[in-house]
Amino acid sequence: MKKKFSLELREDTSRNEYLPEVCVVGLGTVGLPTALHAAKYFSVVGYDTNLKAVDLCVSQGVLATENWLSIPLTDIYVVTVNTGINEGNEPDVSAIYDVCGKIAEKEPEALVCIESTIPVGTSRRVAEKFGLKYVVHCPHRYWAGDPADHGVVQKRVLGALNEESMEKGEWFYSKLKIPYYAVSSLETAETSKIAENAYRFVQIGFAEELKVICDKLGLPFDDVKAACNTKWNIEILEARDGIHGHCLPKDIRYLAYLGKEAPLLMGAIEADKRYKRALNRK
Repeated sequence: MKKKFSLELREDTSRNEYLPEVCVVGLGTVGLPTALHAAKYFSVVGYDTNLKAVDLCVSQGVLATENWLSIPLTDIYVVTVNTGINEGNEPDVSAIYDVCGKIAEKEPEALVCIESTIPVGTSRRVAEKFGLKYVVHCPHRYWAGDPADHGVVQKRVLGALNEESMEKGEWFYSKLKIPYYAVSSLETAETSKIAENAYRFVQIGFAEELKVICDKLGLPFDDVKAACNTKWNIEILEARDGIHGHCLPKDIRYLAYLGKEAPLLMGAIEADKRYKRALNRK
């Protein structure tokens, strides 16, 4: 019989004390380093439907599988699957529902840590839909461009379904030596993640818009930017090749979707489109 997941801190794992088992679901850009880091402190198994991702995880010394049924009963699930936008520009969190449904069938009283970026309300909805008892949302801030300083171990926001979930979540992330800022609800954590990425998008969009204006005026953008940034509370960013990648374009739409009418956010999206068109004309 599986032993009960306790919250006692265990510094000496050589003693006959039960160490919770962890399953990292999704072994992509965020999931793989998460699994590797968690394996320093826990018994870890990784899961992904992509055999290449599984093989890569195994090659780095962490047990992984593409067969969900082969995963033993697990105390803690860390969900790092991709989320996206569908053809109608609406949030697509089907992978979150799929994974949480599978977890509920296997172990409804496990701690489920959702680290994927998700629309507000998703964590609570999946908990209620599938009867999950312990759920926390601790969105990652992983940046593949600088994993040393902006990798798995950096301060995060932590929200929980209930007090017991928060207690378990705080224990888990403390054991991982990941600093966190506890917030009042799942929804606060969800909103903070998409808001911080949307804010970054808006900052870049402003720089891009200013660059287009400077080009029209025949002024050097870098000089204008440097002049503005001499003021103590101004920090205009670089205007490079437009906003690309998966996270920022998706997350600003998650926030805009909530606002329904979000002219500032939609304006930033349009500014980025105009900037890219201007680059293509050069």
